[in-house]
Amino acid sequence: MSNPIRCAIIGQNPMRFPWGFDEEDDRCRKLKIELAQQIMMLRQSGVGLYAAEIVNGLRMSDHDLMLICCTPHEEQSTKWAPYLRERYFDMLINCTCMSAVCEVGAPDAQLRAYQQIIDLADVVLAVYDRDTPPAGSAEDKALAYAEGQHKSLVLLHPTELTTKQISAAHDAR
Repeated sequence: MSNPIRCAIIGQNPMRFPWGFDEEDDRCRKLKIELAQQIMMLRQSGVGLYAAEIVNGLRMSDHDLMLICCTPHEEQSTKWAPYLRERYFDMLINCTCMSAVCEVGAPDAQLRAYQQIIDLADVVLAVYDRDTPPAGSAEDKALAYAEGQHKSLVLLHPTELTTKQISAAHDAR
C-alpha cells in the first residue's frame, strides 16, 4: 500500500441502540453491512468487535490491511457472556498487533485505549447517534477527544445508516 491511511473505529455501547445486543435483528445486520462498506471505502483497521471481525474477514483478500487493537487491559472480557468472549479472543488471535493500555483497575482504561488508537489514526469512523444525549461514557469522551485532536471524522448513524463526513477543521455539532 503506497500511502496508508490509519482509521480508528469507535461506537456507542449497543445498549444505546434499539436492538441492544441482538445481532440477529435486521437493523443490526444492516448496520454491519454499512459498517463493512465504510471500512472498505476507507480500507482501514479499527477496534470494536463488529468492525474488527469485518476487518479480519477483509484481510483474507487484502493483505495490506492491518488490524491494530488497543485494549483497556488484559481482563477486559472477564465478565462478558461466554459467546462474546470467544468471539473477542478469536478476533485478537487474528489481529496484526495488540496492546493492553492499562493495568486492571486503572481509572478510565477504556477511554485511554480509545485515545491511544485515535492518536495513531488519520481518521475516526464512529458509529454514533448524536441525537441521544451524551451519557458520559468512554465512547462519548472518545468522540470529544477525537474532535479536540482535530481528527477527520466519519459519523455512521446506527439506525438511519447515514454517514456524515466532518473534516478536521469543521465543528461537528
